[in-house]
Amino acid sequence: TFLAWMHVSVILAGASVAIVAFSDSHSRSHESQHSPGGAVVQDQLYGVILLPVSIAFILYAMMQYSRRASMIRRKAPGPYVDIVGPTVLTVILMLSIVVQFSIKLYTLM
Repeated sequence: TFLAWMHVSVILAGASVAIVAFSDSHSRSHESQHSPGGAVVQDQLYGVILLPVSIAFILYAMMQYSRRASMIRRKAPGPYVDIVGPTVLTVILMLSIVVQFSIKLYTLM
């Protein structure tokens, strides 16, 4: 499960960096056109919002790994299941997507 959580973290971090890089290169290629500077900041904000979410996923994975490893070393009977952590991470990811959608909707109005 540690590798699965790290995989999700890397995908989110990669998407975050790609969004920021693409919005920056997109703004440079369209400098000659009359595009407002605020649009570039809003495009980069999408990537910046995803980065803390991916860091939270990484921290959760590391915490769970070290907790379970110490439980195995101590031969603790359990419980090894965590229900709250994935739920909180899912809510955080959903909130970040809703915030990104709201920002885009606000800019279109």
